[in-house]
Amino acid sequence: MSKFELTRIPIKKGAYQKPERYNRNIPDAKYDKVDKACEEDVFLSNDGNVYVPEDSMSTIFNTDTKRAQYIYDNFLDDDDKRCINGTNAIKSSGVVGELDKRSHETRDSEDADLDRYTRDSLIRIGDSDQAEAIRRKLDTHTKKELSKMKKQRGSEVDEITGEPLTKGSAFHHEYEKELYTDPVSVLDETKGKNVNSTTHKEIHKRNIRTGEELKKQAEDIKKTVANKRRKG
Repeated sequence: MSKFELTRIPIKKGAYQKPERYNRNIPDAKYDKVDKACEEDVFLSNDGNVYVPEDSMSTIFNTDTKRAQYIYDNFLDDDDKRCINGTNAIKSSGVVGELDKRSHETRDSEDADLDRYTRDSLIRIGDSDQAEAIRRKLDTHTKKELSKMKKQRGSEVDEITGEPLTKGSAFHHEYEKELYTDPVSVLDETKGKNVNSTTHKEIHKRNIRTGEELKKQAEDIKKTVANKRRKG
């Protein structure tokens, strides 16, 4: 289980610069409603991401509650959804992508421009100094915790070959952390294996990126490592 627990961080007043209201045909009340949702409902978390609550979807997508729920359930990736301090929410990256898509596909210019305004607001929150400070703090925390992963995993044998762990052994992330960057997963000892140096090198030599790939090749890796050991 990951040692990294997500927490809700309110967006500070004035943390981001609001986008320009280009379309003067859109009532200020609609712009104001988006601003209020972005400032009071949308929030940051200690994983460095911006999150949009499920309950805010109707404002974010400028639609009624039922259509907003349909968008949330069917158009947005479940892997990006979290429950943080009791609030169901989704990473803003998926919401930004959907808003961008809608802004190019909708026939109504006012709806398209409001989608762009909401999209740009979320992007600016993610680029804010407040968000950057959280990410810097996260980077420091992650580097510190990574060194503890082997001990937290607890296994005293190479989990591919079955041999006792030797000097130079390490925790191997089943999902390559440079590609799968979610800190909750990166710091989860159940999503990796303790392996010896030779095993570790063989895994990376084969450019194995996922747990599924590692599982398929585990037996062959075991044989390859055994052959190398016999040859000295």
